[in-house]
Amino acid sequence: MKRIGGLWLKEGKNGKFFSGNVEVGGIKQGILIFRNDKKEGNQPDYNICEAEEKKEGNTQKQQDIPF
Repeated sequence: MKRIGGLWLKEGKNGKFFSGNVEVGGIKQGILIFRNDKKEGNQPDYNICEAEEKKEGNTQKQQDIPF
């Protein structure tokens, strides 16, 4: 089995979440994974979101993301 990325468990002001990256087909993408606390019916247990690239001067922190 080929490893395509990694996840780190973190704690933000709204609870725990995973941050990490995956690389598929030579494309590397940062991801954030949040538990779906508002699950209804056949919705997923966790939601995977695309992480924004960190740019110089960007002061947004992962803990500030409102999920």
